[in-house]
Amino acid sequence: MHTVFRDKRGMTLIELMVALVIMMIVALALMQSSLIAMNANIVNALRDEAVSVAEQRMNELRSTPSLTATTGLVADDPPTITRNVRSKANFPFTIKRQVSDINTNSKQVVLNVNWTYNKGTYTHSVSTVVRNQ
Repeated sequence: MHTVFRDKRGMTLIELMVALVIMMIVALALMQSSLIAMNANIVNALRDEAVSVAEQRMNELRSTPSLTATTGLVADDPPTITRNVRSKANFPFTIKRQVSDINTNSKQVVLNVNWTYNKGTYTHSVSTVVRNQ
């Protein structure tokens, strides 16, 4: 024979508190994962902007005749470029350029774009070979 539950008093206060705690834990986990996703999204947007800065600067350098005149670590002009990236207005990207001899006719140019976000330092590096003219 099977018994039928006939208590119609509703939930007790303890059952209600346990249900609220479980719902709060689930809500906090969802909020934390949303914050992590938003942070990763901003980091990716900053990286995309750094790639754009490096590409633009490298194209400018390729058309500069005095590029192959010096070797070593060269001060870039301007050393810092600011861009508006999403909610980050005037976000700074620092540029460092290294020029080294490959042979008498060619030099390698390495451009490093650095930025700091949320206590982390990131770098995007791009290199090219330029022939002496």
